[in-house]
Amino acid sequence: MKKRKLLNYCGLATALIILLASCEKNDGEIILSSTDMAELSSVTNQSLDITFETTTTWKARCTANWLTFSPKSGEAGRNTITISTTSTNRTKSKRTAHLTIESGGTQKTISVKQRGEYAIFDADELYFPSDGATFKVGFQTNLESDQLLLYATVGLDEWIKHTVSDARTRTDYTGEINPVRALPNESTKARDGALFFVMKDQDGNLLGLDTLFVYQEGRDPGYVSSDYSADGKVELLNKATEGKGIPIVLMGDGFIDQEIADSTYARVMQQTMENLFSEEPIRSLRDYFNVYQVTAVSPRNRFDGISSTAFGTVPDRQTMGIDVNSQAVMKYVKKVEGIDSINTLAVVILNTNINRGITYMMGSNKQDYNYAIALCPVIDSLKSESFRQVLTHEAVGHGFAKLADEYVRSTEGSATDDDIKRLKELHEKWAWFMNVDSEKDSTKVIWTQFIYDPEFANEQISTYEGGYTFYKGMYRPTQESMMRSNNAPFNAPSRQAIYNKVMKMGLGKTATYEEFVGFDKEHKPTVWNYASKTRRTEKTPWHPAPPKIIWKDW
Repeated sequence: MKKRKLLNYCGLATALIILLASCEKNDGEIILSSTDMAELSSVTNQSLDITFETTTTWKARCTANWLTFSPKSGEAGRNTITISTTSTNRTKSKRTAHLTIESGGTQKTISVKQRGEYAIFDADELYFPSDGATFKVGFQTNLESDQLLLYATVGLDEWIKHTVSDARTRTDYTGEINPVRALPNESTKARDGALFFVMKDQDGNLLGLDTLFVYQEGRDPGYVSSDYSADGKVELLNKATEGKGIPIVLMGDGFIDQEIADSTYARVMQQTMENLFSEEPIRSLRDYFNVYQVTAVSPRNRFDGISSTAFGTVPDRQTMGIDVNSQAVMKYVKKVEGIDSINTLAVVILNTNINRGITYMMGSNKQDYNYAIALCPVIDSLKSESFRQVLTHEAVGHGFAKLADEYVRSTEGSATDDDIKRLKELHEKWAWFMNVDSEKDSTKVIWTQFIYDPEFANEQISTYEGGYTFYKGMYRPTQESMMRSNNAPFNAPSRQAIYNKVMKMGLGKTATYEEFVGFDKEHKPTVWNYASKTRRTEKTPWHPAPPKIIWKDW
């Protein structure tokens, strides 16, 4: 009996071991950082990252032949799978694939959709010599002619001429942009732009289908600067009469010694300052700012390499942004004696008329610093609205007030959990990006006071989906604004962010909502319909590149 009892205990212990091992094997957990749905455009080689965490090793599978993914397995912890389309969906209808991730006894399935409407240029980029040329560019699409729109960046039609012709079949058609002809470039500066195939979705949003980049080289300049005597010279353009003087430093890139000697540089800097103070509320807060001009002599006035200009700015045709040597910019900021450099807005104007714009926002996890570099070319011309609007968007909106973009980009879908988490951290810690929110409820969104305040009824403030570059999951206060289309005033939440920043940096105080409303009542922008575009009739899907946040512990 004793022996039998011992055997029973042994059997029980063995069963427990097996049970525990089974529990351990099935104790897998998968936490998706993004939504369980994803959407890609219709063409091939479109990619998207899916981020997730697991408590055990994992593997993934997908049976769709139009979708590839990598890696297919991994260890426990935080992982990313990159999914990519391998073919174009020509059906006009969305198709769906299911990517399944397994970890232990748990699995998660992500539905991946690919849109069915497509339009594809036969080329990615056209490169024209300075004396001009003509090319034929074919395209393929399954859209009707009234559904397919061909847009161009602002000013491109002044030197690129084109017509569209097509040949239809039963299900789709091919065509030509014929001819694409570039006029001779009489300037030493290169110029570029892009043609866009776009369509409107059911909500009226413009969806980018394909982009054809166009670049034309400038004439050989035949000249290199030799006189650097004015380099580093500092001039005070605007002296603060209120507060302690908020610093802004203006400088130009790609200006040769001749353009400094003939006062071209000075005229550009003066117009830049006037543009910065052209919109409310910063127009009425001008007396809080010290604005400096620092002269920078560039070897050449071309933007074809890091050694051609003082700050090595290079326009990026793929992102519509601008690369810059940020250390060189800081070196020139510090030429202003006694300046608080890490709380300075640096504005760099490129000596070219191409369409670009970007801001580098410098952040720290330890302290709220306000250093930023806003870059903007002299778009179209020195007195043009495009130059004024993009400069205001970049320098005042992003660089000074730390506002987010309110537009959407065709490459972005829904905001992920990580995007939402990071935005809330910026709201709570530094009061950055206070003009976008992931909250749809009008009683909970961060600008709820404005929605229910009759003082702002004419602005139609609400929660409009689409912003922070995302179509879904992010909301903006108004249909249009300076941070969305550039051609509208700053909306009320954005004006409050500008006012609050001036009060904090200029007077060292935290402004109340009531103080802002009292100020704004006296200094409102020109009455304008925030639900439609009226300042400029031209519509284009082009936007400045989103700001880049560079985190650094100063």
